Amino acid sequence: MLEIDDFVPHGPVQAATFDAYDGRVPAEIIELWHRYGYGSFGEGFLRLIDPGAYEGRIGNLLGKMIGEGPAVPIMVTALADVVLWEPDRGVAGLLLRRRRAVGLGSRPRTLLHLTSKHGAAHLARAFDWAPYPDAVARHGVPPYDQVLAHVPRRSDDPPPALDALELHPALAAVEALLERQGPILH
Repeated sequence: MLEIDDFVPHGPVQAATFDAYDGRVPAEIIELWHRYGYGSFGEGFLRLIDPGAYEGRIGNLLGKMIGEGPAVPIMVTALADVVLWEPDRGVAGLLLRRRRAVGLGSRPRTLLHLTSKHGAAHLARAFDWAPYPDAVARHGVPPYDQVLAHVPRRSDDPPPALDALELHPALAAVEALLERQGPILH
């Protein structure tokens, strides 16, 4: 059983989502949805999301070029990064503000275990979350459906300073970032 000590629920997962993603995501994700539903954890940084909502708006922008099967968005971070399940490669993170992809483990259990065991230290290493603690001190933990992001006007804008981070609706911010900078090929 997967334990998330600091999980803050947002809402239940609909039966249609279980049906649509059974076989597309690992049993561990299905188990998380059954047990916890949608919500946030890891000091409010990671959020379990509705993959259908994200696939419908950003599925063509996810940039998966290598391997079998499509990437499925399973989480988003409070800094507008997308966590994907890739059936042949495991869990990957698209760090949109850094314009790069990172591997997060071969199974969702790995990400959850390391986050539970090492907390902020693991999230800082895995997601390069440097602006998050300062942004939380300034703005508070963003609500589940919002993220702290700088949505640039141009694709070549430099990474934002802390002052440039603002609250945005999560899915809209992720979509805007991917549309402006283009997919991160991985």
